[in-house]
Parts: sequence; structure tokens; C-alpha cells
Amino acid sequence: MTREKLQKLINDFSDNSTLNYLSAKGTHKDTDTDNYAKNNMYQHVGNGFDDDMLGADEESGLIGMRFYRHPVFAIARADDPMFEDIKRPEVVGKHHLNPTDWLSDAKSVITFFLPFNHDTVEANKKDPEVPAIEWVCTRVDGQRFLLALGTAVRNALIEEGYTAVAPYTEDNYIMQVNLEPPPGTEHVPPYSTNWSERHVGVVTGLGTFGQSTNFISKIGCAGRLISVVTSWEIPPDEREYGTDWLGYCNDCGLCIKKCKGNAYYPDRHGKDHALCSKQIRKVCEPFAPRYGCGKCQSGIPCEYTPRPKKGKK
Repeated sequence: MTREKLQKLINDFSDNSTLNYLSAKGTHKDTDTDNYAKNNMYQHVGNGFDDDMLGADEESGLIGMRFYRHPVFAIARADDPMFEDIKRPEVVGKHHLNPTDWLSDAKSVITFFLPFNHDTVEANKKDPEVPAIEWVCTRVDGQRFLLALGTAVRNALIEEGYTAVAPYTEDNYIMQVNLEPPPGTEHVPPYSTNWSERHVGVVTGLGTFGQSTNFISKIGCAGRLISVVTSWEIPPDEREYGTDWLGYCNDCGLCIKKCKGNAYYPDRHGKDHALCSKQIRKVCEPFAPRYGCGKCQSGIPCEYTPRPKKGKK
């Protein structure tokens, strides 16, 4: 495997996978991407979930809409000290797993950022509160492509003789959205996870957090993340921002101001997840059980590119 081959793989997969395009309703009866239902937070909205709700009606004009542009990626050593920093209680916590917890012979961690289609980002600016249908379709229907990309990279590395795992697709991946955790998941607090794609993305050098806890990648914040842990050993990317978790943020505060749910703490980095969830349930009632918001990721200076303060590293 080489970086060039990996970039070609993810570009080709983005262009050619049917999962990167909105299908007609009911087309994909078999959600064959690893752990789609488990790792798609449809229960966040309630009202149940049926695979028949995926896809668009013929008259919608949305069929064939592309979810993501070409992904970008960055690589860290599996033993990078910043992975231990994630386990600090003020970052994520001791429940967060290290790369070697996922793969005993891990040498590298690769994070991929999948940028939303430009038309989707622009559509989400039109209403200051209600998300665009393009945005919620990308968030929910596009989840299958997100997981499929991680699976495709994992499989490609295995075919080349390496070991690899995409934590987001694994059975022991926990995204805790339950105030009363299911048995066996009690060690992960509500609104937390045992593998935070955003924190891992900071370690790999792909980007940093913004004030609203959104992830600002090298090509902006409007997108999604997935990572792969592998025995493939390759020189890591340099973090332009060093160990600054907010290195790509210019502290303009617009992402916080755009939140109609007032979910962000005005005096410190972070948000009230319960208020965020309440706002999503409110504005997504017309789309249920699809959900999403993205107002802190669109219509802000860093939507397509990071804009750190001058001299900030």
C-alpha cells in the first residue's frame, strides 16, 4: 500500500459506489454495510426505524444526489502519545480505547474526512433553523457509504497482507446515546463513545475542534469522519497545529451563535448534548426518523477551509 494508491482507492470508491448517491425509496433492502443500524443514531429521534424509509420518492427530484466529495486522509503512529491524552477525563475519558485495544499489532491509524457535496452545504444555509433535506439525507442515508468506505479500506489493507480494523464498524464500538445504557455498555457515559473519530482525527493531523465541538479538517468542517487502525507502517503526517486541540479555530464564535438550541456553553469549549438532542428532535420532526442539523457546520468561515488566527499553531 502507498499513500497514492490509498487516495486513488477512496476517490474511485467515492465516484463509483452506489451508496454515495441517494437511491429510490426501498432500493437498498439489505443494509449490508457493517453495523449500519447500530451505528446510525435513528433512535435519537424516535418514531422507530424501517429500512423502507431510506431513499427518495420518484417525484422528489433528489434521486441520484451525491452525498460526499473525494475524501482526504491523514496518518498517525499508533503509539502517538496524544492517544493517551484522549483518555484524560477532561478530554473523553478512560473508557476511550487505544489503537492497540482494537488491533494488537497496530502501527498506524488513518483518519478519513468525507466532505459533504457543495450543493448540500449551500442548501443548509437557506433556513437558519430547519435543516435542508439534502443534509439529513446525507447524514442518515449517507451513513451507509461512510461505513462502506471504512470497510473498503480495511479490506484493501488486508488483501495486501496487513491487519486492519475500522472501529466504527465493529461490534464492540459503543456510541452511547442512551441515558439508561444497555447492559455491557455502562462504562461509557451518555453522549460519549469508546472511539471518538473527531479526537482521533486531531491526533492523525487531519484537523482540530472548533468552539462548537465541530471538527475542522484541512478542507473545512462540513463533513463526516471514519478511521482505520492497521499494521501498515508508514511515516505519519505532521500536525500543523502541534497538540492544540483547537488549532484550526479562529475563535470567531459564529458556529455557537448559529445554534438555535443554545446548546453551547458560552464560557468554555463544549456543548450541552441534551439541549443539542432536543433541538434536533424539534427541527427534524418533518424528516423523522431521519435527523441532522448542521447549522454549526454550514454558513460559517471554516465550512470549506480552516481559518486559524494569525500565528496560531
